[in-house]
Amino acid sequence: MDVPQFPDDQATLWYLIRRVAGLLDRGGEALFQRELGISLAQFLVLSVVDAHPGPLNQQTVADRLGLTKGTVSRQIDNAVSAGLMTVTVAPRNRRENVVTLTAAGTELVRRGDAAFEREGAASRPELDPADVQATIRVLTAMNAALSHLHAPR
Repeated sequence: MDVPQFPDDQATLWYLIRRVAGLLDRGGEALFQRELGISLAQFLVLSVVDAHPGPLNQQTVADRLGLTKGTVSRQIDNAVSAGLMTVTVAPRNRRENVVTLTAAGTELVRRGDAAFEREGAASRPELDPADVQATIRVLTAMNAALSHLHAPR
């Protein structure tokens, strides 16, 4: 793939991040629809809840995924209807709901993780581990700087 010419490295980086993110999203959407019959957004919500010990509230799930609370709420409603998740009133704050996975939700996440590993192993490019670590450091620094810059005041 030829990278279009941009005025500087920052613009090129922005373009490549967006392009890779879009390709990953499309691939993930196709994978989880085919393997599990659910959307990528649904799988991500289930995965975040699965990865956290104990119940989470909807806002925490939204924050961890960088999605709106409304988007996460729709995914939670779908998961509850499918028997993958439960929603209960938070014990410490009656105005807040907490979400937990059912056994079926946990099993679906395990199947999705396995499908992702199989698909990833077949389609990921060979990358030098040092390059991967450098990329993670750069993206972590950018995430921290941009999150701070755009944090609510």
